[in-house]
Parts: sequence; structure tokens; C-alpha cells
Amino acid sequence: MSNLISASVQRRTVGSATRKSVLLYMADKAADNGSGIWTSKANIARDLELSRRAVQLAIQELIRDGLVLEAGQRDCKHGFTVEYAIVPQAVDNLPSTRGQPVDNSTATREQGSPRESGARVTREGDSPQPVNQIHPNHPMNLTTTPPPKGRAVDNSDPQARCLAAAGPGPGLCPASRAEIIKTVQVITDWLQDGIDFDADILPVIRARTTHIRISPIRTWAYFSDAVHAAHQQRLRQPARPQGAEKTSASPQLRFYADWVNGNRYLPPSAISNAMAQALLAAGLVSVERLARRGVPVPAMKEQP
Repeated sequence: MSNLISASVQRRTVGSATRKSVLLYMADKAADNGSGIWTSKANIARDLELSRRAVQLAIQELIRDGLVLEAGQRDCKHGFTVEYAIVPQAVDNLPSTRGQPVDNSTATREQGSPRESGARVTREGDSPQPVNQIHPNHPMNLTTTPPPKGRAVDNSDPQARCLAAAGPGPGLCPASRAEIIKTVQVITDWLQDGIDFDADILPVIRARTTHIRISPIRTWAYFSDAVHAAHQQRLRQPARPQGAEKTSASPQLRFYADWVNGNRYLPPSAISNAMAQALLAAGLVSVERLARRGVPVPAMKEQP
């Protein structure tokens, strides 16, 4: 169960009571990043006292609107059950039921997602802090403490620059930083392999440390496949004008990239040829990683 996802869904306008009840039910089964939902439609219909057809239509509409993704299939006694994933960014962008503007920027965060500190505050007895701020799933307890202001980054130290690229966000928590600095040899190996620090390494680290993770990153090797894939993709592409930036990957691509690069079970049919090509083109996975995970590697189109 994810209190983070459930709290956000509760205060969002989803479109109908049926769609919202189905999305809330799925949020109750999801991890904090929205993944890992594999309850059958028949069980959802029975538990919500809806018809199976109503549940099927609601899920189709949620997928159409980009709120839910089909993440794969899981075996069951009747064949298989479709595994779904909620897209947290898409949910947070829905209109608020409280008539408040939904803006996840720093300036207006207190008026945004109910997962933020602007949610209604309750206290229990003589508790020194609001209950919603001492809950283990509250964002105040999941995000990292920003580094002291005014501390300059040592640009001569590659690891310091990598840590700065990760920023104070939720992707690299204090526990992760304490462990990851012990694996600095991985960064040295990247540079010895001829991988460009500014064009390949730093963009990958920035892109993969923007959201809360269930399991902490403990080694720079976590980024290795994506770094090598970005390097190979850049070499295949024609040279870009200096200062040109890559288009940021969509939440859907990042979700599938984390799945491929992680250790969670990956059904062979979960990644289509089109998705594999998109992941390779975005530099989020490598051909070697796809092959190791049993995903058929599509032939990439030659650049003219």
C-alpha cells in the first residue's frame, strides 16, 4: 500500500466516481513509485461492488488518459493477470478537489499535492509535531536535507560533481550518499573507457535521481548501463550544436527504464519493440542490458 499515491488520488478530480474508486483501489495495492499492481479485474469488481465491465471500462479510460500503464503480466492459476502501474506525475497534475491550484514547483508546493506539507495538520495529544509530519511515509521523512548554502562544488573532483548533479532531491537519500561514495572507482572506470563526463555521465545521473525510490542507490554502478547506453547513442548521432540539450525522457520511458535496469521480474512480453527502440534512443538502457533481461533487441534505424 502507498499512502503517498492514495493521498494524491483522494484529492484529485479523476472524472467519475467509478474511475476514482478503481484508481484508489489500485493505489492501495501500489508501491510508492506507483508500480506493482496485479489484482484481477474480477476481484476489483467484487470488492468495489461494481460490474466487471464497469471496471474494465474504467481501467481502459485511466490508461487512455495516461494515469495508469500496463507494466506486464504475472502468472496465476487461471493463466495470467495484467500488472499495472500508476503514473504519480500524471495524478499530481489532475485538478484538485479542494479548488486549490496544483503546481508542484517549489514556490507553490504548499498548495499542491496533499503529499506535501501544506496538507491539513492534525495533532495527537502532546505530540510535538503534526501527525502527518511524523508518519514514515510523509515526504518530510523521505527527502534529503539540502547541503549547507554557500558550499562550493569541487569541480576538480568527479565524484563531487556527480553528487552535485544528483542534487538534494529524493533520488539519492543520505543513506545512499554514505554508501555510494565508497564506489568512486566506478566513475574512474567510466572516464578510462572514454565516456564524456558532461555529455554522458552527468545528464544520466540528473535524469535518474528525480523521484523517490523504494530501495536506495548504494553504488555508482547502478548508473553504468544507462551511462554506457547514453555514450553509445551519442556516438551514433550526428554532432549537435554546442549548448543543445536533450529532450527529457517521459515518465513512461523512465518507468520502463527503471524496470529493465532493476532486478524485478520482467516478462518477455513486457517490453515491445517500439518501447525498446525508444529506450535505446533516449539512452536510458543499453543493448547488453536488454539482452541480459531476455528482451528481444530490435534493429536500430541507421542515421542518414
